[in-house]
Amino acid sequence: MFLPLAWTLFVVLALISFGMIAAYWLDVQDRGDLSRRRRIGYSLATLAFPLTIPVYAVAGGAGWPRPLRAAAFVPPIALLLFLAFLLGLIR
Repeated sequence: MFLPLAWTLFVVLALISFGMIAAYWLDVQDRGDLSRRRRIGYSLATLAFPLTIPVYAVAGGAGWPRPLRAAAFVPPIALLLFLAFLLGLIR
């Protein structure tokens, strides 16, 4: 009974996560104060998105508004929900 609700929540969070990855990458590419090498480094950090996006939003000087900073924590939550499905914790 909980599975359809959890699956729906996961899909919504996964879609928001894709949007957050795009917002992070576009913000890094748009910042003029970063050198080319730093932009490449931040872009490669996208591979570790569950960690890098929240850190960038809170401590990286992103200058994002509060709702976007709060949404930066959605990718780790979606990943944890996916792992819960994968490990059979949600049935």
